[in-house]
Amino acid sequence: MPSVHASLAVVALAGVLALASASGSTLLAGGIALVIVIFTLGGVAAARAGAARWSAGIALVAGLGALGWTWSEGGSDLTPMAALLGPTLVASIVVQLLRRDGRSGLTTSLAVAVTACVLAVLPVAWLALRESADGEYPVGLALLGVGAVGLAESVPMSRAVRRLVGVLLAALGAGALVLTTDWVGDAVPAVSAVVVATFAGLLAAVAFAAVDRLADEFTPRPEPVPLRVGGAAVAATGTGDGAEVTAVPRGATAFLPLRVSLPFIAAAPVVYVLGRIFVG
Repeated sequence: MPSVHASLAVVALAGVLALASASGSTLLAGGIALVIVIFTLGGVAAARAGAARWSAGIALVAGLGALGWTWSEGGSDLTPMAALLGPTLVASIVVQLLRRDGRSGLTTSLAVAVTACVLAVLPVAWLALRESADGEYPVGLALLGVGAVGLAESVPMSRAVRRLVGVLLAALGAGALVLTTDWVGDAVPAVSAVVVATFAGLLAAVAFAAVDRLADEFTPRPEPVPLRVGGAAVAATGTGDGAEVTAVPRGATAFLPLRVSLPFIAAAPVVYVLGRIFVG
């Protein structure tokens, strides 16, 4: 159930970002800032690695700094992302070297810190694409693809099938949007719209799969815990008036911020390239 809620949150966030992009770059920048905050303070800070909070703080500074720089200049290039990524990577290495809890797990902690900085600046590519010529169209189509995959993720079926269905929905939705709306069809060719939305959905599906893999690998799976249901004690064997209930692992909730934010992060660089080629 928590993963279903996170998938629906992706759909809602994609809709909000699409409306923000249609309204202007300032509102879109605010929505992207929310994605960065969810990723860093929600996902990175909860990582089981040394100095995770410091790593989350540095990644947050990198992401919001690149976002503010891009918004203030109103440019469509990725110079702010590259310029801030270098110093923050150095800061992450320094923080790991200054840890006082020993050198155990140094490689893992450093990998988490560096990866967090890189991923935190990637969502800025959404705003950079929006600032390009006719950038609101590829941004909206790509968010349609991410939202379609998020919607399919909430359907109770096998993971592979629902992700395939989500990508197909992204392609069909983009094609239908171009064919049924003159203002989109005049600005974006049908093939270009399908390509942008499909690849955005594909990267979102890959992000969902990556989070599921992390959750399966690092979340402990406890034995069923007898609980009191309906006022009757439930035995460990499942006998009695109630039914045995399995407790949800605490570690599972740590991956929910990643499940909400990572689809937008993973799709951002591919959407930027495809949007500039096929639309901008």
